[in-house]
Amino acid sequence: MPKALLTVHEVVNITGTTARTLHHYDRIGLLKPAKVKENGYRLYDRANLERLQIILFLKETGLRLEDIAVVLELPEPERRQALHKHREQLIDKKRRLEGILHDFDRYLEAGTIFGPRSPEMPGLPLHEQYDREAELVYGDTQAYAVYKQRMQQLEQRPPGEREMQLQQVEQRMNGVFAELFVLMRNAPESPDIQLKIKEWADELAAYTEITPQLLIHIAENYRGDNRFQAYFDTFGGEKGKFASFLHQAILAYSSSL
Repeated sequence: MPKALLTVHEVVNITGTTARTLHHYDRIGLLKPAKVKENGYRLYDRANLERLQIILFLKETGLRLEDIAVVLELPEPERRQALHKHREQLIDKKRRLEGILHDFDRYLEAGTIFGPRSPEMPGLPLHEQYDREAELVYGDTQAYAVYKQRMQQLEQRPPGEREMQLQQVEQRMNGVFAELFVLMRNAPESPDIQLKIKEWADELAAYTEITPQLLIHIAENYRGDNRFQAYFDTFGGEKGKFASFLHQAILAYSSSL
């Protein structure tokens, strides 16, 4: 004759859960045992076992225990409706996780979150965080006032045209940095290096007023800000070496203005 009631130990062996979990579910009313003996031992029947397996499954899908308790008491049509809604939430979560995994792979590939292949960041996008930081640091300077004015003018253009122009500028500046990295065997103040620094400064001049003071600020940031260092390290070479080289080259250029 089949055994009608199961002990806590037997339920644990069947389901892989713990005695502590069973006791907790009993205390909160989520899974009451079929019988409690005089010595306090809990006994579970087949219906208890089935309910427990459903609880454990729904918990694995991310439902909270209080939500599981509500769902299990709903009539079948309402229960299915609630579970379909939870399924939609799981699909949204899956999309977010796929995006996180994609960005994490990009992080592993680049070794940094800063650079041309930077992943999406929580909160505001990274470029917008940079903009807000720049406003706090440079907001009272003439160069920043010119930058804001020219960016506002750019905002008036059709979105596709605006984004394309910004991407083209970024690509050209990255190209200049790549060429400078190849030329790094030369002295920072050498003519070929200074010609490339002028190309870089000319790209900046489309958005702000170029002054020696601004260039010195940028040079110091390139060398002293770990985020810029991490970005320039993606070009290769010894850690921090390219950023230091750019710092020297920009200072040499600023002294000639």
